[in-house]
Order: sequence, then C-alpha cells, then structure tokens
Amino acid sequence: MISRTSRLRVAALVALLAAACGKDNTAPSPSLVGTWDLIGFTDMGVAAVTTGTWVFRTDSTFSVIGSTTFPGEPTDSLVLDGTYVQSGNNVVLTIGVETGSWTITASGDQVTLTEVEPPPANTITLKRP
Repeated sequence: MISRTSRLRVAALVALLAAACGKDNTAPSPSLVGTWDLIGFTDMGVAAVTTGTWVFRTDSTFSVIGSTTFPGEPTDSLVLDGTYVQSGNNVVLTIGVETGSWTITASGDQVTLTEVEPPPANTITLKRP
C-alpha cells in the first residue's frame, strides 16, 4: 500500500504532468508512445531510488508499475493508470482528478520530464529499454 506521503508526491507529480502549457518549441519533440524504464525521480530536489516501467499508449492512456525509495523512508509501490496529452515538448498527465504540467527534454534514448514549477522542480527520468 502506498503511504500518504507517497500518494501526495505522486498526486503532485501527476498534477504537474497534466497541466502542460507553454509556447511551442521548434526543437524536435520526442514521442512518449511506447515502453520506458523508470530510472529517476526527484521530489523537491530529493532523488529517489526508482524501479519500474511507464507505458504510454497511442490512445492517450498510460500506466506505471514500479517503486520509489526516498532517503530514510520505506519503499513505496507505484501502480498508476491515467491519461496524457502531449503537445510538442510539453505533456499533461492526469490520474483521477489530479493533473500536472511537465516539459520534456530528450537526450539519446532518455527523456526527462520536468515539472512546470519554480526550482527545485520535480523530475521524472525515463529510458527506452
């Protein structure tokens, strides 16, 4: 079972992923469609040890199965389903009633989603398997 702290972190993560707004970028935008390994997550600048898989489907749904462990805290399971809307280098993620806006930065076979918030913004790092 996910602890209250972890649920709040995930809700914040989703809220930030779902409200993606911003100007279009002329740089190529990576498609999120497909399967990704979850290799990093930070919450307010604190890095968690992460494992898991994110799957973004062509029908604008996604699922996450994995775990996060923040320093000094127990490991929390991640089992999430939601919807997403990607527009260029921005993505909005929705899980239940929580939505959030994120920007996408690509480097090789990795993408980093960065919360659209003042620093230290939350980040999610994904890598193609």
